[in-house]
Amino acid sequence: MNTDRDLQARTPRQTEKKLQGSWVVYKVGTREAAEDRLKPLQDTLSRLRNRFELTALTIGPRLFITEDSTGKQQQRTWQLLPPDMIETKGGAELFEIVSLSDSILTLSLRIDNKRTHADALLACYRVDPERYEGKDLAHASLNQWRQHPQQPETPVQIASRLTSLLRYDALYLEVLNNSNSDYFNTRRFHLPFSYYNGGMGLKDFDPASQFAALFYDGRDAEKAYGLLKEYFNTRPYPRIENYMQAYAGFMKNLAEVIELNVHE
Repeated sequence: MNTDRDLQARTPRQTEKKLQGSWVVYKVGTREAAEDRLKPLQDTLSRLRNRFELTALTIGPRLFITEDSTGKQQQRTWQLLPPDMIETKGGAELFEIVSLSDSILTLSLRIDNKRTHADALLACYRVDPERYEGKDLAHASLNQWRQHPQQPETPVQIASRLTSLLRYDALYLEVLNNSNSDYFNTRRFHLPFSYYNGGMGLKDFDPASQFAALFYDGRDAEKAYGLLKEYFNTRPYPRIENYMQAYAGFMKNLAEVIELNVHE
């Protein structure tokens, strides 16, 4: 049963418009169900959590874009089945809209196992660009790092790719911190950083890492790593008690320093 009274009052076009935007899935849970009923579904629920929890979701006029735990995107078309169902093409998911407000979207996905079933719930927090310097997680300038280069890049292009990633991860951390999530997963990040309570470190360069794979070849990746190493300690680490905000502030500062020092 839909718990959002406004859904029934909206026209399909109004619902489609309100769904569109940048979201973060901050929690994956289930509707109330008996423990013995959920037990045979635990493996399926774990896979759903690994796939969706702490990931970005972008809903456009036609595209339904989800990320996996490594930041890789999957794009599908979608349509609204009035009043409260989202059907995605090329996939098996049929989501029910449980609630939809200015800041929170809750989706339900039925999972089955032989004779039992349950409804998984995806709680999503809207990324309002007005709160984040006019950008959300789908902003083009923050996603430049996703497109693999087709040829060696200039120092400026390498720096631009690197600062794009730094600013994306910084915004992601800020958004996650402002949602109701109580943790984050450092394995999502491609940056070669170590994360501590009260600081960050730079790992050794690894030519087989996810970070290196973002660049045209190992040579370009080493140049990008060299920029991180050169400017890593240029500015003091932010003295912010909230460690997620401190990580985000450090990344933004590092991006700014690289941008200021690498130019035509």
